[in-house]
Amino acid sequence: MKLLLNDREVTDSVPDNASLGAALMAVQEQHIAADEVISTILVDDEPLTADLLAEWKHRPMEEFSSVQIEAPKRNLLASQGLRLLSQGLSESSEQREEIVDHICQSRHSQAMEMLTGYLTLWDSIQQSLGSAARLIEVDLDSLEVYESTGNAEVKRVADRIHQLSEQLKQLQNALEAQDLVLLGDILEYEFGPLTDDWQRMLEQLADRFENQK
Repeated sequence: MKLLLNDREVTDSVPDNASLGAALMAVQEQHIAADEVISTILVDDEPLTADLLAEWKHRPMEEFSSVQIEAPKRNLLASQGLRLLSQGLSESSEQREEIVDHICQSRHSQAMEMLTGYLTLWDSIQQSLGSAARLIEVDLDSLEVYESTGNAEVKRVADRIHQLSEQLKQLQNALEAQDLVLLGDILEYEFGPLTDDWQRMLEQLADRFENQK
């Protein structure tokens, strides 16, 4: 059985006749530095989920052909995650415009169906931002970013999060009031600039995390 860590074969530290769970624990304890984190484990080219780990952890390593472990630096993993979030926001602009168009054309069922996914995206972005900060043990409340490109004015990340919460609350109020005209206006005139602001913020934080020692 071949055991790879970041594409390098591990030939020591794993006890003879070790189970899969024991082998992974040995790698974690002896080869993963404090500034690294295991992000992916492939067992015979299959991603190791929590369910599979529970099922396979007591099986001998010899029953598997290969185990590949990816353990990047925490700051690089956090940075990569934020860039993916920024990309997702960029792609969401077209989705938002389509929702607004559905509302304007009175295609309300289509608009509501797409809106659910759009709001889920924002919820995921907030949670992922918090996860990235915890990964490298940074307090989001202490972070600041530049207001815009070429603008030296800074803004607290916490204020950006509060602003987003207020905008999402406005959307929810419009939904509860069944005021689709207001809903469309908020999406068109409020969430466009807000999306641009969040993209800039995520890219700035990604750069900062990437360069963090």
